Amino acid sequence: MGDHRVSLTTSELCLGTMYFGYRTDERTAFAVLDRFHDAGGTFLDTANNYGQWHGEAGESERVLGRWMRSRGTTDSMVVATKVGARTLRAGDPSPEHWQGLGAEQIHKDAETSRRQLGKDRIDLYYAHVDDRDTPLAETVDAMAQLAESGTVALLGCSNTALWRVEQARRLAGSRPAYTCLQQQYSYLLPQAGPGQTNLLTPETVDYAATEGLHLLAYSPLLQGIYGRGGRLWPDYAHATNQARLAVLREVALELGATANQVVLAWMLASRPMITPIVGASSVAQLDELLGATELVVDETTRARLDEAGRSDYPVAEPA
Repeated sequence: MGDHRVSLTTSELCLGTMYFGYRTDERTAFAVLDRFHDAGGTFLDTANNYGQWHGEAGESERVLGRWMRSRGTTDSMVVATKVGARTLRAGDPSPEHWQGLGAEQIHKDAETSRRQLGKDRIDLYYAHVDDRDTPLAETVDAMAQLAESGTVALLGCSNTALWRVEQARRLAGSRPAYTCLQQQYSYLLPQAGPGQTNLLTPETVDYAATEGLHLLAYSPLLQGIYGRGGRLWPDYAHATNQARLAVLREVALELGATANQVVLAWMLASRPMITPIVGASSVAQLDELLGATELVVDETTRARLDEAGRSDYPVAEPA
């Protein structure tokens, strides 16, 4: 991934660390990180607000910093972190208390994240959740300054409407701009409601292919739905997804793989490629996910997965 100024080489899978130091204790987190590193994994995803649901924000960053220092991997790991959704009221992570994307907060928290991670430079820095209360030009300028100063290598955004991504890139002009976009995406298709801006859509994929953006998908496994066969989330509970689940399970059986592995391999085989951000709370879970990188989904199988249930895909009604 990269832009005209900087390029970075990463592993196919990105390890999401949202719950490290929170639901996943530090000893377990270190074991998962060790296994990921031993398997050739080099790409980690965190955020400055992770951990604030139970205590102080930034706990995931601090866990990663301690692990990298203890293993001597600070320079070899590519770490993405985010700014914008950290609470300014301790103990209350409600959106109305988020820091937003004003210039002062962006610069201040970039230094905090860099210190907590123990890195001289943040490899990828996301504007995390669009902030409509701050002029977009202010956000774009502050992010560009970080890249121009060498504090940050690459810039990205997440949970942002596509038109706002385009507007931000246009405002940046010849200065460093967003080259990475992280949105929610999986094999199953959500019935998006009006105003929902956190989904990776076919239009986004088309835009990214044309503009050279790198796409990253969070919650690619929908928090374990594929593995445990549980009930679908309300926005995913429709006939199209029942058909897609049936085909997914058929393909998994044919390939001798798990449904989780097929979903990830399907995503990695997409064009443009979409990097899955996977979470694991144990080494055993991670081992299953790593298996997806060895799985081959050929064009015929991919087309079969793509077309499953498409004719019945529901369209959200206007509000």
